[in-house]
Amino acid sequence: MGIMHLRHTNSLALSHFQQATLSYGQACYVEAIQHYLAGLRLGAVQHHYIYADLAKAYEMVGEWDTALECLDNALRLCPDSPTALRRKARILDEKACYDGLVCSEDLRKPPPQEFLERLQLDTTTPAKHVVDSEFFNLTCHSTMTPQTVWNICRLIHRTYTELGEILGYYPIFPVPISITNTNGTTASQRSLPKWASGCYDGSIRLLYCAVGEPVLGILYALLRHEWVHLLVYHLTNGHCPVWLDEGLARSIARPMFQSERFDLQQTVQTKRLLSFAALNEPFSQLPPKYRKLAYIQSAAVVEYLTQRFGFPEIRKLLHQLGNGVPIETAIEQAFGLTLQEIPLVGTP
Repeated sequence: MGIMHLRHTNSLALSHFQQATLSYGQACYVEAIQHYLAGLRLGAVQHHYIYADLAKAYEMVGEWDTALECLDNALRLCPDSPTALRRKARILDEKACYDGLVCSEDLRKPPPQEFLERLQLDTTTPAKHVVDSEFFNLTCHSTMTPQTVWNICRLIHRTYTELGEILGYYPIFPVPISITNTNGTTASQRSLPKWASGCYDGSIRLLYCAVGEPVLGILYALLRHEWVHLLVYHLTNGHCPVWLDEGLARSIARPMFQSERFDLQQTVQTKRLLSFAALNEPFSQLPPKYRKLAYIQSAAVVEYLTQRFGFPEIRKLLHQLGNGVPIETAIEQAFGLTLQEIPLVGTP
């Protein structure tokens, strides 16, 4: 963040920018945006750092176009800002990825009357929508339009079908799914760590932060990620190594960003790759500076395995693990490789 460069900003504006930094660090992104905007209204427009940081906050709530406008402002003030240039490239990549996951034309179709009649609105505070289906029980703990709830249901159906085909398993019972907007929620009130946006613990819990409706592309990627965890848990009877579980979830949920591939290349060059032993520790227990790398590296390893051997062999591996076969033996039986022969960076 660029707060240290604001020595000549009036004290009230500086206070807003400092609070914005704190809010961002607590994953209260909407609150951070509000403080950045309040500070800018007080006359700190000459600081390109603020626009670059504001863009990052907008990025976290999926407001790609507004984030890009902020970065254009930053680049007008400082055309060679490496931070603004790097963030712009990353956000363009993210926008293309998440927009590509969902078809906007398809999602504009209105919900059928039968769905509207079946949609349950719980008028407790805060209001929530409840949808019971053959495959899932959905609770939206946030204000959403019926159109958005309908679109989410369609994305859940798509996830059920597509991921079932990929991994060869379909849940026997309806999957409980809850979706919550964390806007206005302090870090201490969150049900998940501030760095996490989803969880599978027998049910799927998804969090998003927005002023209004969720960004469906992001929500869909989160849903796919946690659904993979659900399938892997059942296929392996809970005996899947962390790196394989997280790698499958990340690589199936969405494509890897170019910025993530660049980070991985930098890690290779500096010889800071994590070992399989480290990648088999719960990522939540890793130091924060290694957590992002663990996800990227695991996804790269699984991407390598799926591209080289295909999902039929991945399914075979998961079934072997479910039968109690140790990971080293299961890998040899599925791929004809030892664990040590699998490249830690994904590509040999």
